[in-house]
Amino acid sequence: MKTRQAIRRVPFQAPTPFDIEVMTIAQLWAMAPPGYLSSPQRPAFHLLVLVTSGSTTHTVDFEEHHLAMGSMLWVRPGRVQVFGEQATGDLVLFQPDFLIPGTHAAGLAGDHGGPVEATGPFEPTRRALRREYTRAAGSGRPTVVQTETLRHLLSLLILELARHAPDPRRPDPTGLDARFRDLLERDFATAHDVEHYAQRLGYSARTLNRATQAATGESPKQAINRRLVLEARRLLAHTDQPVARLARRLGFRDPSNFSTFFIVHTGQSPTAFRATARPAGGS
Repeated sequence: MKTRQAIRRVPFQAPTPFDIEVMTIAQLWAMAPPGYLSSPQRPAFHLLVLVTSGSTTHTVDFEEHHLAMGSMLWVRPGRVQVFGEQATGDLVLFQPDFLIPGTHAAGLAGDHGGPVEATGPFEPTRRALRREYTRAAGSGRPTVVQTETLRHLLSLLILELARHAPDPRRPDPTGLDARFRDLLERDFATAHDVEHYAQRLGYSARTLNRATQAATGESPKQAINRRLVLEARRLLAHTDQPVARLARRLGFRDPSNFSTFFIVHTGQSPTAFRATARPAGGS
């Protein structure tokens, strides 16, 4: 199973012959160029942070997560993140399709929700995953048995995290809210109106509103605006693209309309937010 180029080009990611890597936090710090970890990053792979000693703060999509001994944080691909102070522990990086298809763990990996954080008895599984990874990596190219073992151990670690993490979402018996979130993730940059989503899903706007309100407490329009603001903040923090280009990328024909939208929802202009979100000299 070959290493993906998307992982290989990340400065703190050493190439491996398969789609998972386990490294210590200390190894990350030793590999990363000065200032790299304090700058916004947006990796295209999953990241698990497991703290075994000390504490750290990991910022994901501009929200801080304070991790102490026994804590684990799962960050899905595409999230903008900044590493905090160095702690002791492991990092597990894996590709979106590494988990066994059709399993509950793979379903959780495909969720569009935010970071998952919990403190629990993760140490035995962490150690087992590290041992198996070290054994497989030392062999040069993993066997089928080694790859499947890594998949199962990673799945177990994710299921343990899900068991101990609080779930802020309410039941979604019809599944309509989940389908709306999937469609929103696909179309948010091109469709800003509720009617688009309702029509594509085959329901009235009123029915869609009831479903999203019941599941999350927000209306479809609030969800659309929140997703647009989040992507705008990610792009402003992580890219050097001019504001006008970002506006067009997010479906705003007039950059001034985008700026007004951003100010209304954040209280800052796009330029002011970019200046605060990126440290001096960061990339």
